[in-house]
Amino acid sequence: MIGKIIVKVCGITRQADAVVALEFGADYLGINCWDGSPRFVPANRRAALLREIPPGKRVAVTVNPTDVEASALITEGFDIIQVHFDPAKKECDPTGLSARIGKTHLWLAPKLPDGAEWPKALIALAAGFIHDAHAPNSFGGTGKQADWARFQKLTQTYPESLWILAGGLGPTNVGAALNAQPMGLDLNSGVELAPGLKSAEL
Repeated sequence: MIGKIIVKVCGITRQADAVVALEFGADYLGINCWDGSPRFVPANRRAALLREIPPGKRVAVTVNPTDVEASALITEGFDIIQVHFDPAKKECDPTGLSARIGKTHLWLAPKLPDGAEWPKALIALAAGFIHDAHAPNSFGGTGKQADWARFQKLTQTYPESLWILAGGLGPTNVGAALNAQPMGLDLNSGVELAPGLKSAEL
């Protein structure tokens, strides 16, 4: 039986989109704090967005942040730091991040090639995990569909963690995605007119 599914809308760039997403019942809203993303929101614009999002629902989406940078985002007003990183490149220290901001404030999104073994050591470091499609030259937000079968196996192997399914989810496939029994869904490109421009109709 599937219980209540957590919904996160990622890539929020406009105050109006934040308001609409919350009206539709989104549990979390993601603001991209990485300047390599087409949905990047600079620090001088984030305060206005955060004012529209109640505490407890604010997610900072980052790539390879240092523990100091992650801590600064918590101070800025974010509740969760979502960290995209490539475990093979050693450019990010999830252990240090967890120690600095605490497991409950950390969601990890490791970039893993299809078929790669899940890094079991990560499970103890974070409260949640984002499972997205692998793209060699990007960190999420590609619109590509993730491996749902692999995701379902991970949720069954580590049921104590929050598992959020991402990867091109939208009106045409979100119903089918429920067959993977996700605890959460991460909506981004599938509900956009263009990167960062959400559509209430979608």
